Amino acid sequence: MSSPPPGFDRRTACPVCGGTQTSRLYTAVHSDEPVRSLIASNFGMQGVIDWSLLEGAPYEVDKCATCDLIFQARVPNDAMLEVVYTKMISAAFLEEYERGLLTLAEFHRIAGEFTTLFEAIGKHPADITMLDFGVGQGRWARVARAMGATVYVTEIGDDKKRLARTLGLEVIEDEAIDAMTFDLVHTEQVLEHLVHPGRDFARLARAVAPGGVFKAAIPYRGKLETLLTSKGLPTVAMFASGGAKTIPGEAESFAAIMPLEHLNAFSDATVAWMVAANGLKEISHVRRRSISVGTGGPKALLAGASRVGVELVKAAARPRIGYHLLRRL
Repeated sequence: MSSPPPGFDRRTACPVCGGTQTSRLYTAVHSDEPVRSLIASNFGMQGVIDWSLLEGAPYEVDKCATCDLIFQARVPNDAMLEVVYTKMISAAFLEEYERGLLTLAEFHRIAGEFTTLFEAIGKHPADITMLDFGVGQGRWARVARAMGATVYVTEIGDDKKRLARTLGLEVIEDEAIDAMTFDLVHTEQVLEHLVHPGRDFARLARAVAPGGVFKAAIPYRGKLETLLTSKGLPTVAMFASGGAKTIPGEAESFAAIMPLEHLNAFSDATVAWMVAANGLKEISHVRRRSISVGTGGPKALLAGASRVGVELVKAAARPRIGYHLLRRL
């Protein structure tokens, strides 16, 4: 029996809580404006868009009255997801993009965050097991492994799996998660991509070992509902050339519901619903990180002091930016 061709499935209930009290916020067609231009500006520089697969396909955004999730009602099926994450976002593009982010500054940023996460777990790094759910090109996972943790990863696409193995990461199939536990379950900009976010969040919550933590970093949706109903979608994506400048102050909100890719836009209320439903407790909504200070001279000390100052301001302001650190009750 052959697999179904690339296409779309319809989510008839909220994919987080299963609620059926939903309202339609926005409707259009993937192959028509403004959705077509938005898709072109986002994926055109990343890979190849086969517009025949999108012709006439509805783009519909709903909101759940129970858990406050905003979500795309029409989502890519498994074959279409393979097209999105291997063709429309090509391995070559990702490799070049991620290579550009392998900087000392990025290493310090990620290592500083893992330092605080490992301290929250309270184990020696060599004794910590971590699941990086949706590892991508391994920017986060490779740092955690370098710090001593044993890192298990999942991903779509053979290219990403092969890369993960070359980095010394333990590649597992998605279903293996259900029989394992981890000290740290790590999701960085992943949950918004899932067709079944409620189901998979519950699976990940069950995979948190006693004393472990669950990090969920997701796009901040801001005033997305108001923007969708009053302005509709923009024609330029946030990460396209000039995208954030074209729609200043609103780019991140629209990015939370990017066609084909960001299928779910979570609010604090949505996360609170998932946390309560899965026996978790939120222990922070602010990214915390240790800051390294160079001792190579006055300039290095000044730069380090500046970084410390920025983190202190963030800690004092306690901004809500779509970051949630959770612990099992």
